[in-house]
Amino acid sequence: MPREATTMNTWALALARTLEERGVDVLALFAEAGLSPSVLADPNGRHPVPATERLWRLAVARTGDPCLGLHASRYVQPTTFVSLGLAILASDTLGDAMRRGARFSRVVTDAVELVITETPEGLVQTLRVHAGVALVPQSVDLYVAASLKMGRLLTGDDLLAARLWLRHVPAPASLSTYESFFGPHITFGADRDAFLVPQELVHRPLPMANPALALASDTVVRSYLARFDGSRVGDQVREAVIARLSLGEPQRAAIAKQLHLGDKTLQRRLAEEGTSFLWLVDETRAELGRRYVADASIPLAEVAFRLGFAEQSGFMRAFRRWTGNTPTAFRANPRMPRG
Repeated sequence: MPREATTMNTWALALARTLEERGVDVLALFAEAGLSPSVLADPNGRHPVPATERLWRLAVARTGDPCLGLHASRYVQPTTFVSLGLAILASDTLGDAMRRGARFSRVVTDAVELVITETPEGLVQTLRVHAGVALVPQSVDLYVAASLKMGRLLTGDDLLAARLWLRHVPAPASLSTYESFFGPHITFGADRDAFLVPQELVHRPLPMANPALALASDTVVRSYLARFDGSRVGDQVREAVIARLSLGEPQRAAIAKQLHLGDKTLQRRLAEEGTSFLWLVDETRAELGRRYVADASIPLAEVAFRLGFAEQSGFMRAFRRWTGNTPTAFRANPRMPRG
């Protein structure tokens, strides 16, 4: 039986603070939603997603504010995301930060997946809700508003979405509030919840970039995730890929056999977790590639070998796709834009 989806407690804390400033009895509302008061005292804990959504519905009804999710984003800070927030702050570029946030989005909740898509206009971040999960519109609003707020904190700019798509349609009286948070280019009633960050911002270096700190924080994030979802097949595949990369291109059938799974079963289990074998291989290579290239003591030919590329030219093309730079440029100038 699949494990029930959970959300980090600090996410509910942002809503609780918004309710407190409006005079709502937060403890009573939490109890009505089936949430223990301990949620407010344990920032590293987690609680079931269905209870979170009940809390949102009750909170919107109690306050009469259809824009409650937008207003709750005031209380989202990098520390809201624990070690992930530190890793994001230490990322090289805004694009790198977005990809890191997507890769570890399960820190916030495993009810959704953040999907990053490269387009000629820039990066599109899509909030993909897993099957069987129903999010209220205000919960989605908080996720999108908090993501853009993090972008503003990272860049120091008044970052607005070049384009924003939302599935829900707010009341006409709320439209000006949405535009004040996101800008004027909003499509309501869309087929997805997503926003576009323009290409000129994707490769912008971040002022607090620190590759060593980012990688160290990544390790802490993985340890945190392992405490509650160590049985995820995607994590097992990632470890198997790392172990096999130097042997050449990882083969799905071989790794399925190593994990004592049929090939089709592995594909299905990964799809249920919102990922795929090819995506995991590419993301693992990208992460290791950045780490190896940053170490000037490792020849680039050795990096290509460690990542399982038959030809160094294939590695060069992949690295440019991952970062927007050649390995040589990346290594020579650590402050250079990195996708």
